[in-house]
Amino acid sequence: MRKFLLRVCLVVCVFGMPALATAAPDAGQQAKVATMLAEHPNGGRELAHEIALAVEADPGLADALVAAALNANQAQQQAIGAGLAEALLFFANSDTPAAKAAQQEIQAAMAGAPAGTLTAFNTALFNGNGLTLTTSNCVSPSRPANGCR
Repeated sequence: MRKFLLRVCLVVCVFGMPALATAAPDAGQQAKVATMLAEHPNGGRELAHEIALAVEADPGLADALVAAALNANQAQQQAIGAGLAEALLFFANSDTPAAKAAQQEIQAAMAGAPAGTLTAFNTALFNGNGLTLTTSNCVSPSRPANGCR
């Protein structure tokens, strides 16, 4: 029985763990995030909006943003959380496989987020920054062409 359990653990570790791992941010993504943070040292709504736009265009940036949040100041951490929440809400409005994959990518990235980023993310998801879940086509103010006024 002991050998059986050891084998099961080995199989899970070898085959299961890669599925749980997220891709490490590449140098281009890290540079893009560093530039955004350098341009907005005080965080704020502008940074959150810029993050939302960037993640809506490239959901892979979520990992790089969360990694950067670990060393960002409190205001930047909050903007990262709010921007990622805004992007998540944008993807939540679509029923496509790509949008669902993007949502999962953002949620997986948030698993490693610092407390300030996670708090801002959760607050933004639940009406904290004027963002609301909706059934209309207007989910993200960063995409006014999608029904936002």
